[in-house]
Amino acid sequence: MTTIFPSIEQKKLLLNMLKVLGGHTVHVSFSGGGDSGSIDDAVLRDRHGKEINCEGITIDWTTEFSEYNPLEQGSEKWTEREETKKTPVLEVLKNITDQMLEQQGLDWYNNDGGQGSLEIDLTASPPTIVLNVGINHMHTEDHEFDYTDFDDEEEGK
Repeated sequence: MTTIFPSIEQKKLLLNMLKVLGGHTVHVSFSGGGDSGSIDDAVLRDRHGKEINCEGITIDWTTEFSEYNPLEQGSEKWTEREETKKTPVLEVLKNITDQMLEQQGLDWYNNDGGQGSLEIDLTASPPTIVLNVGINHMHTEDHEFDYTDFDDEEEGK
């Protein structure tokens, strides 16, 4: 199972950075339908609910990924790697949300789709991190009306 946070230290670093920026809450929204979905928006808000501009703010973040090497001998052509690089903090929040959704295995992006959000309350101790997912299901209400003898009844009046 893929970990959501690269390490406990990086998780703490991220949450502390969001607090230092004046953040009280984080809201990351996502939606999907048909056969695609996306993480739509990530917002950090202060104690008054005002959005905090995080443009240009980065954090050293470690990402795990797989690489395919067709020249590798044997059956292990896929190798796991980690890379740490300066990543925009809002991108990190979107990536975390994406990993949480992947880990849950819910189909929020196909057919009738779904939507939801990742909510982080930075004022709680420890901060609460909650993923809310809504999955849409089409509801059909069937009605049948028999008009086979309708014209015959009208003529008889």
